[in-house]
This record gives sequence, structure tokens and C-alpha cells, in this order.
Amino acid sequence: MDIANGMEFINDEAVIGKWDNIGWTEDPSAVSVTDLNDISGEYHTLYFLPDGEPYWIFEGWTKGVLLISYGGDDPIHPYNYEIKVIDDERYLFLHFEDKTEVFIKRDDIRYNRETLGRHDDIDMPFAADDRVLGKWRSVAFFYAGAEFNEEETAHDLYLRSVEFFPDGRLVQSYMDTSWQDKWTKGYVLNLHRTTAAGYYIKEINGKEYLFMEWKMGNYIYGGMEPDIYVFRRKRR
Repeated sequence: MDIANGMEFINDEAVIGKWDNIGWTEDPSAVSVTDLNDISGEYHTLYFLPDGEPYWIFEGWTKGVLLISYGGDDPIHPYNYEIKVIDDERYLFLHFEDKTEVFIKRDDIRYNRETLGRHDDIDMPFAADDRVLGKWRSVAFFYAGAEFNEEETAHDLYLRSVEFFPDGRLVQSYMDTSWQDKWTKGYVLNLHRTTAAGYYIKEINGKEYLFMEWKMGNYIYGGMEPDIYVFRRKRR
């Protein structure tokens, strides 16, 4: 059986299951858990699914190799991994060109894409919020833990706009498609991703901004906090 990049799948029962990141080192061939830097924020959690099955940015795996693609026209990159038992704990060392990310084994569950990741309760009753009604265009995007800088805005973001309708319908317009979703006061209910993305409106220097959580793969599969999209109301 072949996986991405035409590689032959070779099973590795030891790797199947859930792994949590505990840190990283600048040594691309490291196999030690001492003197690690704090978690980098790139890969909080890794799942190795049976039969090399892909999910999110992980395009599959075969024994000793994890395949990753970062989206768009980016190629699929093969990165070597090693598993070591240290003090009765199992560790995975994922080797990149300039560093090694280190993970600890949490379980041996044979996950699949249908049961993988975290999802939110989106079965919320509708509550009106007149202040949010209308169409908002995206002006900024920032990562979890960062702060919005009004001087650093953009107008070519992947998520172009969101439109809130009085009956709880929502349209999210992307660079290449549009999604029909729902909303209730304080939350955008993403039907495709089964996530409830919090939103709030804030006035800054006399301008009204809408801040919305971006709950994509980083949140669902990566175990990370959601990033933030920022919008201004679209004037007719």
C-alpha cells in the first residue's frame, strides 16, 4: 500500500496513538529530553492513525517518516521520527532540518478522522444581537497570545468577510468559496467544523471592530488556542 509522495506504507504499531509536545531543541538529530526549549506552538499534539491515514496538515506516515504539507502549493515534506523509551516513558523525536520537536506518548488508541480532534457544542438556541448584524470585512489576523495592532491591517486575507442575518444565518466568504453557517449572541456556529467560535465587538480609537476566534486545524487537531480574525463593518 502506498501513501503520499508514492512512499510505501510500512506499519509501526509503536507509533499509533496520541503524542503531546513537551518541547524542542535546535539539534536536528537530538534524542534527549533534557534541556528542551518550551513548546514552540507549532505542534502541540500529534496523532498517528492506523494504516498511515492522513489528517489536517499531516499527509500520512510510514515507519520512521511523517509527511507534512503546509497548504497551498507547498510540497509534501518527509520528516524522520524516532521513538525512545526513557525512564519508562515513550518519547517521539521528530527531526526537522533545523530542530527536533519532542513528544511524549499519551495513549495507544487507534484513532480515525471521524473521531479525532476536539469539537464544540453548537446546539445553542438563537439569541439576537442587533449590534453585530450586517456584513463585516476582514482587516487583520493575529495568532493566539498576540495583540491586535491597528496599524498592521491587510485586505487580502483568506477569510474575506462574514455576514450576520437577523434570523441567525451566517455567510462566511473565503478567497475561493462561501460557507453557510449559523450564529447566536457571542458565537459563530461553524457547521462544517462543529466549532463555536466566540466573537466580540470592541471600539478602538473611535472605530468599531469585530474580533472572532479562528477555530481551524490548529484548534481542532493541534490542541492549540484559537487565532483571531479582526473585521470592520462593511459600508454600502
